[in-house]
Amino acid sequence: MTSIKLMKKLAIFKPKNLFSLAGILTTVLTALPVYAAENINLKYGPFNWSVSVESLETFATQGKVKSDLAFFINRLTSQQKKQLQSFLTTSYPISPVVLHQLGHSYSGHRVLNFVGNVVQLPGGRSGYYGIRAAMIQASADPQGLNVINFLHKFPTTEVQIDVAKGLQLIREATDLALKTSLFVKQLGEINGSNENSQSIVDVSENRSKSQEMTKAMSSPLDLRQLGQLSTSKQTQTFFDSQRNRKIVVDLYLPKNTQVQLPVIVISNGLGANLDRFEQLAHHLASYGFAVIIPDHVGSNALRQKEFYQGYYKESFDATEYIDRPLDITYVLNQLEKLNSNQFNNQLNLQQVGVFGNSFGGTTALALAGATIDFKQLEQDCEETKSLINISIVHQCRALELPRKNYNLKDSRVKAIYVLVPFGRSLYGQTGISQIDIPVFWQASDEDLITPLLIEQTPTFSWLTTPNKYFSIAEKLPHTRIGLSVLNKIMDRQLSAEQLLALTHKYLSALNLAFFKVYLEQDEEYRSYLQQPYADILTEKPYDLILLQSIQMTQNSRALKN
Repeated sequence: MTSIKLMKKLAIFKPKNLFSLAGILTTVLTALPVYAAENINLKYGPFNWSVSVESLETFATQGKVKSDLAFFINRLTSQQKKQLQSFLTTSYPISPVVLHQLGHSYSGHRVLNFVGNVVQLPGGRSGYYGIRAAMIQASADPQGLNVINFLHKFPTTEVQIDVAKGLQLIREATDLALKTSLFVKQLGEINGSNENSQSIVDVSENRSKSQEMTKAMSSPLDLRQLGQLSTSKQTQTFFDSQRNRKIVVDLYLPKNTQVQLPVIVISNGLGANLDRFEQLAHHLASYGFAVIIPDHVGSNALRQKEFYQGYYKESFDATEYIDRPLDITYVLNQLEKLNSNQFNNQLNLQQVGVFGNSFGGTTALALAGATIDFKQLEQDCEETKSLINISIVHQCRALELPRKNYNLKDSRVKAIYVLVPFGRSLYGQTGISQIDIPVFWQASDEDLITPLLIEQTPTFSWLTTPNKYFSIAEKLPHTRIGLSVLNKIMDRQLSAEQLLALTHKYLSALNLAFFKVYLEQDEEYRSYLQQPYADILTEKPYDLILLQSIQMTQNSRALKN
């Protein structure tokens, strides 16, 4: 292509985006390998084995085993050989622009720096830059990003693998998966049994109430179904001049009712569209709640899109840990001013609940009183030694904030429901123990972002509020990407749409019951916050476990090393 033709093609880009394009071209063109990787040097202590990339590719594409691979491949079962071939040749459709942005972000740097300790340059040097360049170039290649193509794009003739460090990572992941599986299994058995002498948890509800609960559930309401009230949706735009921040809000209201409406705020996760939980909003409104969904501009879908386009270095601003809770407080303040004229004083803005998903759950915890523990955060954010808790790379971004006490609690918030939140390092035990309002905490056993035993259960166990619930929805992933990865690892084909629909059913019923009890003080719904109703909601194999407390014990069989 001539330079004139190239300039004409570049002319279609907006000036604002040219700096990103220039960065991408510089990275790709200057990192073009003079040599492709020819050999993989497997280093394990004083021992070294060399395997040619050509032999690996021959096995991956044809199933033929050459002499340098025979020692390894011949020890695998037929099923393991097929899995290895699939692992080597499976391509991941991801844009080189996206990979460039991720690779240069704080989170990407932390992840690649860790991987670079395993996949190294000759001599044991970190493979950080080689990995980043090879991934970007492989994703731009028609064959796509897969292991074999990655090796062909690696900018040295030899790739060195530190087998000991790689095995350590595999052991950590395997160990966590086994412990999680055992923990959930025992949890389910204990929750369904009157025997808890060997319990790995303490269930605070007296088991003598079991018969009474079961009787109450003999003809339960189906809380998954819409309520009797029809609903409306309107959009309002506010502007906080002190923070120079526009806040777009979707407001869902029940029609044809004159009663006071408790308010529920829904705070979305990182990069989510404003309508991510629209179904939940309509559902809650149909039972007499006013529902507010604010768009957090520093971490919403548009910000994520513009990050991938190169307008921003990071996918969210570190100040979002402060701005998100302040967004909700500001919106509540504005609605108090508008309540008389626009809403006929129907909004009960002294009885507010918050539902938060992922980053939104972290936001809800702050509004409930959790405070940032910078000392704990600094300790946990020293060079990452493991990648089995991905959320830590997001939490560490809070270290960019000025060190001071941030009190973001809003006294109007009377209860929160959090879905796979993160905050173990961000808030620490000191910060989480400040929460004194009812909390419903929902987690999953297949969470690659905020793992159950690392991020969820320890943080929940630090809550000191007497009214708390812990629920585990088995096999429901944190994100679509997480589902895709798990499907490949476990060689399965679970539908994202199916799991989203099921998640909505669980959330609709449990949110409704929780907020009916703790915002409306409607005791009729308390029995729906017990395991017998969770059993009714459960759609196999996605079991729903519901407890009122979870206490880790030192002699826990599931957590023993």
